[in-house]
Amino acid sequence: MRMNKFNPNHGGREALTRVLEAYGFKTRTELSQHTGITNSTFGTWWSRDYYPAQVIIWCSLETGVSLRWLATGEGPMYDDAKGDITSLTRYKIIKGKLVEDGHLVLDNSLLSPELTEPKIIVSNETISLVDYSFEEISDGTWLVEIEGKVSIRNLELIPVGKVRVSGTEVKIPFECALNEITVLAQVDSVLRKV
Repeated sequence: MRMNKFNPNHGGREALTRVLEAYGFKTRTELSQHTGITNSTFGTWWSRDYYPAQVIIWCSLETGVSLRWLATGEGPMYDDAKGDITSLTRYKIIKGKLVEDGHLVLDNSLLSPELTEPKIIVSNETISLVDYSFEEISDGTWLVEIEGKVSIRNLELIPVGKVRVSGTEVKIPFECALNEITVLAQVDSVLRKV
């Protein structure tokens, strides 16, 4: 295989475009918010066609996208061996709203076969794998909307169509009619920083 000659001062625009595609972002601002690298730095790299090697490596690790494809644009976006992974849309809860935040790649062995509409929800220091497809509401942890604000809460069904709502963001648990809240998705599993 012939090696391409590396030039750190060329190919940056194309590489950044591939990184945006891999994350599912439309703008460099989204990439900036995700990586913590200032938007002005990305602007400088873009205008000078600077090659963002460290961002490419990190992107490959986070998304499972082929390093070769990210770095050169050659070959498939995902290697054949990547059939054992799934890329899920990731959302952050920001001020009570769901904001799309790229993708997260998970090994298929971590996904329950019962999941039909899985998504990733990031809230504070917690990453939740949720399923937007469910048949009925039961006791457990759910993604809910209460008075226009989205959050993850524990629901406990109580007689005659009511529910007790609790969770880390709820200082005092409360009860309400089940039809007074909107249940969006069931939490399947959680990854939490300790």
